[in-house]
Amino acid sequence: MSKGIFGLGCSFTWGEGLYFYSNLDNLPFNEYHSYDFNKITNGMIEYKNKHRFIQLISNNFDTWCTVKNVNGTNNTRNIQVLKRLYNSDIIEETHYDFKLNINDYKLIVFQFTSIYRDEIEIDELLIELDKYLKHFEAKEIQVVTLTWMDEIFSSKTYQERYLDRHVNIKVGDTEKTSFEEFIHDDSLNITVRSDYKNKNLQINDTHLNHKGNQIFANSIIEKLQQDNFKI
Repeated sequence: MSKGIFGLGCSFTWGEGLYFYSNLDNLPFNEYHSYDFNKITNGMIEYKNKHRFIQLISNNFDTWCTVKNVNGTNNTRNIQVLKRLYNSDIIEETHYDFKLNINDYKLIVFQFTSIYRDEIEIDELLIELDKYLKHFEAKEIQVVTLTWMDEIFSSKTYQERYLDRHVNIKVGDTEKTSFEEFIHDDSLNITVRSDYKNKNLQINDTHLNHKGNQIFANSIIEKLQQDNFKI
């Protein structure tokens, strides 16, 4: 093992909500989901980092991973990071607090967040990103993508250029191309809300719990194994 996994996404990739399961003091529970950086301790950060799906994938391949230190973003900002790495193998990225060298990585996991956070058409965004991803793939860095909402998956450009990279999410015997429907089905018990709503806490919090993160990790690992991915 030498090279790692680079995860780009929104709060789902960051691991939002996992700290609620840590049993640490002063956990930031609310009736409705909110995020206040000032209430999050280093212990909470380290706990959620250990259990988020990117780390679980890394554990499976006996390697390490890098994810932005900042919770939440949009697709455009994540693409800008890859654009900088397209233009220069090594960049200094504020939200990582150190230099990034794309050649340190063997896998990029790109989790598309809601397209409604971007001020750009879906196909335009996907065409630009595809250019950068092809560049990294030519450097023998594998790329996998997963989508929150169906608008991206069902777009013409995604269907034409991304299906070889795409990961379906599997919950039991059910498989979906995007995970929006899963996170609103409390019977699956994969979200923070499904665990705490009966206590009138986090009653709209659809971020992933431990089970949800493991399901995402398993879905990605299965795709990588089918592709004979080696770290």
